Amino acid sequence: MKKRLLGLVCVLIASAMVIGLAQPLKATSIDEEKKKQQDMENNLDDIQDTLDKLETMKNDMNEYIKTMDSKLEEVSAKIVDLNDKTAAKQAEIEEINVKLAAQEEDIQSQYESMKLRIRFMYENGQNQYMDMMLGSGSFGDFLNKAEYISELTTYDRNMLDKMRETKKQIEETKATLQTEQDNLQTLLDEANAEQESMEKLVEAKRVQLAATQQEISDAESEAKAMKADIEDQKQLIAAMQEAERKLKEEQERKRREEEERRRQEELNRQNNASNTNNNSDNNSDNNNNNSGGGSFVWPCPSSRRITSDYGLRGDPFGNSSSSEFHKGIDIGAPVGTPIVATASGVVAWARSSSSAGNWVVINHGDNLISVYMHMAYYIVSGGDYVEAGQVIGYVGLTGQTSGPHLHFGIGTYDGSWPPAYVNPHNYVG
Repeated sequence: MKKRLLGLVCVLIASAMVIGLAQPLKATSIDEEKKKQQDMENNLDDIQDTLDKLETMKNDMNEYIKTMDSKLEEVSAKIVDLNDKTAAKQAEIEEINVKLAAQEEDIQSQYESMKLRIRFMYENGQNQYMDMMLGSGSFGDFLNKAEYISELTTYDRNMLDKMRETKKQIEETKATLQTEQDNLQTLLDEANAEQESMEKLVEAKRVQLAATQQEISDAESEAKAMKADIEDQKQLIAAMQEAERKLKEEQERKRREEEERRRQEELNRQNNASNTNNNSDNNSDNNNNNSGGGSFVWPCPSSRRITSDYGLRGDPFGNSSSSEFHKGIDIGAPVGTPIVATASGVVAWARSSSSAGNWVVINHGDNLISVYMHMAYYIVSGGDYVEAGQVIGYVGLTGQTSGPHLHFGIGTYDGSWPPAYVNPHNYVG
């Protein structure tokens, strides 16, 4: 964009200062460039709006990540605490299990002893009781032995009840410990799941944040490039405006020169009128040729250097030793030298071709036309009416040419190309 604008600026300045266009730049061209600048500025505003929104999104995501990180710290601390509690509970369970195992072993031992006594008493039955009573030395001894047997039976019954209660307490203790351990594990699993879920959310948000940051970087680069383009556009508009000013000055200068030239020609015609009447026989051919187009002028006012005249000539490019018939005259002049209409008429066409380059044909009436080839560029269009001496283009190097010059020709044209060329000197001297 920058190179294109700088190139266009150079072209505009060169056009204004070196070539000297006879018509100013169209105002719509500058207006169009101003509209382009406005569109660029609107685009820059849109980019800035996008940047603002992206920055807001970025801040929101950073705040979200910060909040989630804080929650993750809480969850991590909770997991550490639950792990500590689980480990402590496991240690407690192991310690209690050791005690419970000892209790169960003691209960089992007591149970085995009880079974032996019960079996012994069952097997010996009444004989043991009878022996104990008959063997008593006194009634008091008998009562003591009877009480002992009763107490022993009561002891066994109490021990059995105690064993049952202890067994029940052991089972309840185990169940309670297992429930507490299961609850801790459930809390730990839930905390780990919550941590995993939050980490996934944070990671997804970080990926989104990275993408948003890339969008911000791209938008900033685009905004920077757009600002540079806007500055280039401003320079372009300023150059166009300066070129237009210079071109208007050049137009005014050429207009004054043209008025002065016409005034001088009119004076010369008036001074030579008597000589023209006296030499009517010598000029009869020219008068016949001029009948269709009126007064003819030299097509390149600032140069009368003929580099190739009308008639036979050798190949100008040196590609052939044979001669060819040159159907016009070549007027050598620097690139950018103004070319004028040789007589008033209507522009038949203004176009480009590979051989003639940029060229213009003017219809002067009565099938008489004038031809102008190898222009740098032309400033008229088909259908334009031009006056004799009006600038129609500038000398160039376009088409097949060995150097900057104007190929000028005059001929009669009946609708089929090429026309019947005649010697231009018969019209322009």
